[in-house]
Amino acid sequence: MFIKIVYLAISIFTLSLACRVNAQCDASIGEVEYLFDDLSFYNIRSRVDAEKVIRISTVNTAGCTLYFGISSQNQGYFKSNSQVIDYQILLENQLLSRTISHVKLSNNVVDISLVIPAGTPVKAGNYNDRLQLILYDESKQIMDEKEIEIETNIQPRTSLSLLGYNTFSNTVYLGELKPAQTYSMLPSLQIVTNTDVQLNVASENKSRLIHAIYSTKYGINYTLQLGAEEINLAKPASLNFSYSGQTEFFIPLSIQLEDFTRQAAGEYSDVIRFQISPLNY
Repeated sequence: MFIKIVYLAISIFTLSLACRVNAQCDASIGEVEYLFDDLSFYNIRSRVDAEKVIRISTVNTAGCTLYFGISSQNQGYFKSNSQVIDYQILLENQLLSRTISHVKLSNNVVDISLVIPAGTPVKAGNYNDRLQLILYDESKQIMDEKEIEIETNIQPRTSLSLLGYNTFSNTVYLGELKPAQTYSMLPSLQIVTNTDVQLNVASENKSRLIHAIYSTKYGINYTLQLGAEEINLAKPASLNFSYSGQTEFFIPLSIQLEDFTRQAAGEYSDVIRFQISPLNY
């Protein structure tokens, strides 16, 4: 009987110790906080990365050795209906890759940065990805999992500039006007965009250079050469430019005068207006 009692006592002690070992770590994923987000304002001309910063807390971590990992449903891409953005995932400032998929936690929170590196071609639109957050113990057994949806709306950005001759005043002097002459010493248009755009062009005098004094009597018709397109501005015209990874368009300008006769001496002028606007957005 004495031996049996000792054996029973040892068994009970051993069982109690095993239960304590198995129950010593019960960590789980807690709150998700969104600390910072400027992805929607990404501009390819900026020298600074755009990022979204998310803070994940963990609970019941006392006495635990934990690792935190992330997997992307889109394999590290933000996706829209027709476009993708290759972005980076950083855990605690450590870039994740195929060889580094998780980090060891040093406290009960982990910061995730989703980064679009400066210079990445990005078309305006709505993008998304789904992230799987995974909490591991020291033996790499999964303690908890959570999914979060990531959505961002990249805003359309377009700009129009004049490059080249006399751009400080936007006034072009053609010099002596000659019949049927082409004048190519004009500025070039520069369009910078992250989406499809429409360029609208209008002439104040409906494609005529009119005399400064005798505006109703003397005028010279002309056509505007806009890149490879010849445009008669007797009525407003428009051209479309499709974004396909190209963010800058350079368009040379020139003017072709009609073969005129019997015009009064003096100064002739017109005002041409250029305006761009996003398309399909």
